[in-house]
Amino acid sequence: MFIRCDGFIQEACRTSSVRAEFLGALTANESGGDPTAVRFEPSVYCHLKAVAAGERPRYGGIGAEALCEELAEVLHPKTGEFHAVFLNTLFMAGQSSELSRLADEALRELASSWGFVQIMGFHMIERHGTPRDLLEPRFHYRLANQLLAEFAQLYQLDLAREFAELFRCWNTGRPDGKTADPAYVENGLRRMEIYREQTRLYEKTP
Repeated sequence: MFIRCDGFIQEACRTSSVRAEFLGALTANESGGDPTAVRFEPSVYCHLKAVAAGERPRYGGIGAEALCEELAEVLHPKTGEFHAVFLNTLFMAGQSSELSRLADEALRELASSWGFVQIMGFHMIERHGTPRDLLEPRFHYRLANQLLAEFAQLYQLDLAREFAELFRCWNTGRPDGKTADPAYVENGLRRMEIYREQTRLYEKTP
């Protein structure tokens, strides 16, 4: 895993306060270093589908309009004119059930976690690109650092020090959240030490 990921991790961390060993440990926790890992999250899918179908106004910070704009991009990433027609005829006209039917595959992409640190596809809403872009390592780790910085700002966390809280944020959305795997944080902290040691050994290798 270290050889596969470290170059991308070091590059991403040059312009971030996120520590390379944290990002390396997060990678080990989430995907074991598999850049093509994709995991569908049925509960997230149900929430997003309800928003797209007009059955609930939002999911977390995701409102119907932003969600539908992202669905349009995923379904047919072409011109703004296409997006306008798509939104006007399917969503704005109230035909949200038809939108939901046509966009089912796109919704599944938004409701899946992608790549090295398993970034949820819905994080691409209101960002340039689509969930499949999360399989590109440089883009993936840059966005991971941005998301970690957003957690740090929201909860007043130190990116270079409060690692247990950051692991919980990544897994649960909160620094005091209860992780699905009770050993998630402990494993992350242990893997940080392993990553530091691997980095030291790699730097000593001629």
